[in-house]
Amino acid sequence: MKNLIVFIILFTAGMGVQAQSNLTLYNMEPIPQRLSVNPALSPDCKWYMGTPGLSSNDFSFNSNAFSILKIGNSLGTRPNGAYVLNLIRSSEFLDQPTFVHIDMNQEWFNAGFRVRKSMFFLTVLEKVKTKISLPSDLLKLAFQGNSGPNVGYDFNFNFGLDVLHTRELVLGFNHTFLNDRLTLGGTAKYIRGQNVIQTVNNDLRFRNNAADLTFDVQADIEINKYTPFLEDQMGVSTKQRIFGNPNNSGFGLDLGASLDLNKRITLTASIIDLGQIYWNDAQKIKSKKPGSTFSYQGIEHLISDSIGFQNSFQNLSDTLLDIFALETTSTSFSTGLLGEFYMGANLSLNDRHNAGALVYGSFYKKQFYPAITFSWNSEFGRFMALSLSYTAMRENYSNFGLGLGLNFDAEQFYIASDNVSNAISGDQQNLRIRFGWNHTVGRKEWEEKQRKKITKK
Repeated sequence: MKNLIVFIILFTAGMGVQAQSNLTLYNMEPIPQRLSVNPALSPDCKWYMGTPGLSSNDFSFNSNAFSILKIGNSLGTRPNGAYVLNLIRSSEFLDQPTFVHIDMNQEWFNAGFRVRKSMFFLTVLEKVKTKISLPSDLLKLAFQGNSGPNVGYDFNFNFGLDVLHTRELVLGFNHTFLNDRLTLGGTAKYIRGQNVIQTVNNDLRFRNNAADLTFDVQADIEINKYTPFLEDQMGVSTKQRIFGNPNNSGFGLDLGASLDLNKRITLTASIIDLGQIYWNDAQKIKSKKPGSTFSYQGIEHLISDSIGFQNSFQNLSDTLLDIFALETTSTSFSTGLLGEFYMGANLSLNDRHNAGALVYGSFYKKQFYPAITFSWNSEFGRFMALSLSYTAMRENYSNFGLGLGLNFDAEQFYIASDNVSNAISGDQQNLRIRFGWNHTVGRKEWEEKQRKKITKK
């Protein structure tokens, strides 16, 4: 338990989190993986199969304050090789309430095929979603100290940490109606929970006493967790580590639609990751006396110009356990899948080129995280698909994306990023990159059918 507590504190000190999803990929018609963001958006082929383990590798990083370059610049090393976080260098991006979201997804298997006006598809994948919030008072105490204007001040150290690691079996289906103008699609998901950290309560306050400059600490902490990958749990079998614990499982679904208003305009919408996971072999870490006040006099040894991740680890863990008076018990609980939604419109110039507008949204800790994307999407024969995008999102307005798909007969390679310019510079606060290798068959026959359909409209 000590290691988990310190993991939470140090991880939130090192990264603050929101995930933004595949906004460029959404409009790349030849790529089968766009079914993951709208199950009604079928690829332009008769059937496909992803290369096992390589069909989709997906990573996203999104923050209102952090960038990967700034994090790297704030880290230093001690003579013994240990990494340290320099608080002075970190001050420029830790002086405000901060969020960071990180997602990592990988497809182990992905395949689909058409039967007349229907498409069936199957996906096995692994997902990690991480959302973190970090208070600004962390550096207020570090740089201003506990004297002067901070005498009697309540330092708010409330943090938020939610980690959801799952493995999913996804069965999908879509069908066209109304003379091929309307497509409805959906997926059903069976989910095995691998790891979870759920912050239920995170009320942590330090009251600075005027008389002797000591601290009164109030803590009301409640965290649910199942973390075999973060802890040495001998009771977790190899089978459970690979396939997940059957006692920690759930179900989910995606819903999507696409409607051709006329020959030129198409409207789309989807809701992704609706559902719950039920964790029955979990633990609860909770304050023994929530709201009670504890007196503490030694905060200065926890705050310095730089925090050594190795040297201070044991002292910090012992101090936190003493102050917070935490206990661990068995528990069961449920978590949502941290859902997202998309709404889009596309204007076609012809069957090869279109312009798109896409609205995206997600929620975390009663906060709404929106984004809007404008894109230009083109196909150059059956060889290449190209998407250029611009995205404006909460507190960040400089996201220029690129999607590229290349087809060599049946072999398809693709890469899509929602922020190419900052990825090149390394100064990105928002980065999403997804790439993979598929095998597709029947694109020529499908294109000819689509051209006939457009001509009839």
